[in-house]
Amino acid sequence: MPETTVARVKSERMRTLACSTFALLFLGLIYAFSMFAAPMGEAFELEKGAIGLTFNIMMIAFCIGAVIGSQVERRIGVKGAIVIAAVLFFVGFAGTGLFAKGSIAVVYLCYGTLGGLGVGMGYNTIVSTTNLWFPDKVGFSSGVLMMGFGLGSLILGTLSVNLIPLFGLGPVFVGVGAAGGVVAAAAAFMLRRPPENIVALMAPEQAAARDAAGGDGADERFLLKTPILYLFWIWAVIVVAIGLATIGNCAANAQLVGIDAAFATLLVGLVSTCNGLARVVVGMIYDRTNVKVTMFVDGAVAAVACGCIIGAFATGTPALYIAGALCCGFAYGGEPVVASAFARQRYGSAKYPLNLSVINTSIIYGSLLSMAAQALAGGVDSPLAVFTILGVLSVVALVDVLPFSKKWDADLRATRAR
Repeated sequence: MPETTVARVKSERMRTLACSTFALLFLGLIYAFSMFAAPMGEAFELEKGAIGLTFNIMMIAFCIGAVIGSQVERRIGVKGAIVIAAVLFFVGFAGTGLFAKGSIAVVYLCYGTLGGLGVGMGYNTIVSTTNLWFPDKVGFSSGVLMMGFGLGSLILGTLSVNLIPLFGLGPVFVGVGAAGGVVAAAAAFMLRRPPENIVALMAPEQAAARDAAGGDGADERFLLKTPILYLFWIWAVIVVAIGLATIGNCAANAQLVGIDAAFATLLVGLVSTCNGLARVVVGMIYDRTNVKVTMFVDGAVAAVACGCIIGAFATGTPALYIAGALCCGFAYGGEPVVASAFARQRYGSAKYPLNLSVINTSIIYGSLLSMAAQALAGGVDSPLAVFTILGVLSVVALVDVLPFSKKWDADLRATRAR
């Protein structure tokens, strides 16, 4: 193959990765909810308990938006799907800023539903399109993309919160919606799918092995018909639930163990930093090992996180809570990297956008599991009981890796045999 062709693809895919990561940095602002929750209560004159539900609505809408986005992208292309996502993101934030005062319904509709749908559509389309450019480094590309998405709340969320005293929450939300919408729309005109021979160009060993075996080992069946998906979901749902329970209440829980309000706000940003860092580190682990090892490592971090947070509330030790929150951010950041790489490796590229969106519905189930744990424990005001329940579940997630690994190996042998 001409070296100039390979060099050209390498150059274009790095531009694609940079553009996609920058766009996800803005879309990731939706995760800054814990930073915005208190200012929203004050500025919009809303109750704290009612505002908290917005985060769960947003995560459910995110997953629904990802599934819708996969179908929109299939029908009208990458550009059209991302433009629609950009419009929804703008309407979600701007609508909240302009009309939410005194109305929790507007917050649920705009920030929770429309914002969540927009981010889900944009995220799924951008990630699935960009990862196809990296058949040889899917863990790396997934990690960099997720890092941008995770760091949005730290970098732009912190900046937005600092602007609120100067301009007011409403104008800041309108500005956030406009900036995110413009960046996402610009990305829509820069992204495209890779050439059909991308695997032969960038991963010739994979292409040769695929041709020799009569296939690449990917399972082209509809993923809901494959039992291994449900084993993966058990692990993913629990890790997501632990992460959401921490992220959604990080600042408030930090203050319960004696951390002052200023550092509690900073801790939210530090958790986002670990979230973003994990996405690169876990991606590198995936590329150097396999899905089984990566799941076990990420699940072990989640279990350690629960143990630290339980210890923090049981003993009133702030340092333990800080360590646990950072580990939670890391574990939560690693899950979507594993999910995107798992979707690509296990089910191939033909239906990757749809498969990725279906696999990522683990966020819905994780959100519901987090809410169920809180309800069983007596509410968010009983964090020790909440994380005791989640700590037990973290052990279940670790144990689940064993049957998953056996099924993974058996399915891979069967697929190659066919």
